[in-house]
Amino acid sequence: MSSDVIVIGAGYGGLTAAAILAHNGVEVEVLEATGHLGGRASYYRKGGFLVDYGMHGNRYGQKGAAAKALKRIGYKIDFIPMGEPLVYRDSSFMPFPTGVYPFMKSEYLSGMDKAAIISDMVRLSFARTFKKADIPLEEVTHNTDRAEVGSLFKLLSGLGLISPDISVTSTVAFVTFLRKAMRTRETISYPRHGTSQLIEALSQAIKQSGKITTGSRVKSLNITSGKVTGVRLKEEELHSKAVIFAVPLQAFPGMVGDGLPDEFLERCSSIIPTAGISLDLCLSDKVSDIDGPVINPDPVFFGQFTSNMDPDTAPEGKQLTAWFRPLPVDMMNDQRFVKSEQEKLKDVIGGMFPGIIDKIEWERVLKLKMVDGFEPRVGQTAKCRPGTRVLGVENLFLAGDVVSAPGSGGDVAFASGSLAAHEVLSFLS
Repeated sequence: MSSDVIVIGAGYGGLTAAAILAHNGVEVEVLEATGHLGGRASYYRKGGFLVDYGMHGNRYGQKGAAAKALKRIGYKIDFIPMGEPLVYRDSSFMPFPTGVYPFMKSEYLSGMDKAAIISDMVRLSFARTFKKADIPLEEVTHNTDRAEVGSLFKLLSGLGLISPDISVTSTVAFVTFLRKAMRTRETISYPRHGTSQLIEALSQAIKQSGKITTGSRVKSLNITSGKVTGVRLKEEELHSKAVIFAVPLQAFPGMVGDGLPDEFLERCSSIIPTAGISLDLCLSDKVSDIDGPVINPDPVFFGQFTSNMDPDTAPEGKQLTAWFRPLPVDMMNDQRFVKSEQEKLKDVIGGMFPGIIDKIEWERVLKLKMVDGFEPRVGQTAKCRPGTRVLGVENLFLAGDVVSAPGSGGDVAFASGSLAAHEVLSFLS
C-alpha cells in the first residue's frame, strides 16, 4: 500500500483535501499529471513578473471558502484590499455600484432604471431560491428588456458567477451570490502574491505527512465489488485505503470505464464549464493607477492592474495587467471567432488606456475551454451535480470545482476539498 489516501489532481480541490488530511496526520500522496501545482489556478514567473493562470480573486475575503479551508490547516490568507470596481462607459470610467447607497447615488443609471432594478432585486432577495433553481435569471427579472437594466444584471452575473448570459444563468445561483455579497463587505479580495501564496501554503501542509508527485498521470481506477482496489499509472499500480478524485469530473467516465452506473457517468461528462479568453499584458511602464476591478459592459469582460494591488507581481517601474473575456464553450473550437474576439478585446483595452499597446513587453493569451469546471446555469446547480461521495463505491471521494458544494468556481473547489477531507477522515476512523 503506497499511502493511506491517494489524491488524484493537484488543483485547489485536491490540494485542499490533501492538506487537511495531512494536517490531521493522514499519510497522503497527491498525483499530478502535469509538472506544476494548482491546476487551472497555477502561476508563472518570467522576467520578474508573477502571473497567475488567468484572473483569480477570492470571493468574500476572510469569510470566503478559500479562507475557511486554509484556516483548517492553521493558515490565514494574507489578502490585499482591492479598490472599488469601475465600469468603462462612454469613453470614461465611473464607479460601479456595489451596495444600496452607492447604487442610489450612482450616475451610471437613470432614475427609472434604478426603480426597475430595485423592483427586480427585491423580488430576487425574497425569493424562495429552491423553487427558482431551474429558471433562467432572465425569466425571473421583469425589467431586463430595458437596456441598462439588462446590462447591469449581465455585469453582476458575469463578475460574480462568470456567467454573463442571463438567458441560461440559474436564478438560484445568482440569488445565493447576491445575498452573500450583500452581507459581506469584501466581495472580491486578492491574495498577496496571487495563487502562489495559496498553493505554497497547501503544498507545505501536505508535506507534513505526505508527498506530491508531479508528472504522474493516472490512467484508470480499478473498481471491484464496490471498492477502488488500485490506481493505475503508466507503468505501475498504486493502492490505498481511500482515493479522492480531484480533476474535472468531465474526465471521470474515462477513468472508471463501466465500473459505475451509466446515468451517473453521463451526468459527469455532460457538465458544461465556463470558458473564454485570458489576456495578460506585462508592460514596460505604468499606464494606470487603478487598483480595483475594471468592467466593460459590451462586450462583457473584466480586468485588473495586478501590480497596482501587489507591487511584487511586477519589476519596479513596470506593470502587470490581466483581463478575461467569457465566451460560450461551444464557440471555443471556432478559431476564427475566438481570434476575432481576442482582437476585439485588445482593441477595447487599447481604447481604454491610450498607449498601452506600445508598452507591452510581453503578453500571454490563453484560449481556455475550461475556466471554472461548471457554468452556474439551469440544470447545473449544486443539487444537480455529483456530491463528494460516490454512491456504491465505499472508498472513492470527489473534490474540485465541479462537485456539489457551496459557491461557484474556486469557491467550490475549496469547499469540496474540505468536505471530501471530512468524509475521508470519517471513513478512516
